[in-house]
Amino acid sequence: MTTPTLTERYVAAVVRRLPEKSRADVASELRASIADDIEARLADGTDPQIAERDALTELGDPDRLAAGFAGTPLQLIGPAVYLDWRRLLTVLLSIVLPIVAGALIIAQALAGAGPVDIVLGTMGTVVSVGIAMAFWVTVIFAIIERTGAADRPLVAWSLDSLPTTTAKPQVGVDVLVGGVLGLLLLVAGLVSQSVFPAFRDAEGGAIPFLAPELWSWWIPYFIVVLVAELVFAIVLYRRRSWSLGLAVGNIVLTLAFAVPMIVLVLSDSIVNPAFSAQLADVPELIELGGQAMVITAIAVAAISLWECIDGVLKAARARR
Repeated sequence: MTTPTLTERYVAAVVRRLPEKSRADVASELRASIADDIEARLADGTDPQIAERDALTELGDPDRLAAGFAGTPLQLIGPAVYLDWRRLLTVLLSIVLPIVAGALIIAQALAGAGPVDIVLGTMGTVVSVGIAMAFWVTVIFAIIERTGAADRPLVAWSLDSLPTTTAKPQVGVDVLVGGVLGLLLLVAGLVSQSVFPAFRDAEGGAIPFLAPELWSWWIPYFIVVLVAELVFAIVLYRRRSWSLGLAVGNIVLTLAFAVPMIVLVLSDSIVNPAFSAQLADVPELIELGGQAMVITAIAVAAISLWECIDGVLKAARARR
């Protein structure tokens, strides 16, 4: 039995990846091309065996060469539809994941789960949902890539797609997500502390974490502020760019939330005294809670300051 030459082995490795009807033509074309290359190398005085090896090495991976003959893409998503894939995936993740997270927090709180279980359960589910969404969107676009439908972008670009001016920063859907998520978290916290409290009194009644006096004014006040911030986010999203008026409105709403919150935290008016009394036997927790309040006040001040500055900077860039 004759041992196949390197050329025959290479040709066989290429054509096995091709449709049956095109194998013979490609094999003949490839053999002729390899023979011409070897002949040119022999004319330069190269050893026959070395000439054959060099010619085949220069051709490269036979699977890659076969893909070129067959016109098969070597990427999951090609440049024609990559931007469509990225835009769709970004929109889906930015909208769906915050909604899933908010719904899970509320559902787990109503089911009586503890804070750690809520956080870990929500994080695990959100990551799983994000991975699943990315996987299936990628699969769909990979199929589009291989069915010949990816010769052009799925969404045609036109001059109408251009922004009114490149100087104005565009506002994304994340502003809406932040507004909705803030309101959902507040509602979830208020519901969970009453329905599934950490402590109960002698009669079995719930001992909420927040001081009951807050319900007379401050809790309704913060709900109104968060609703106003959601309305502001909707207006900002519809305008798609910042303005001086929006920057001022952002400062007013930010301070309307931050200043009372910092005052309440530093004056020790947030935590229900009855809740603190349950921890009297563990003075370390009382001390830790006091430190946590100070850190919370500093964090609220720092974040609020940055939000005010960021709004002004974006408005200034939009006016250039």
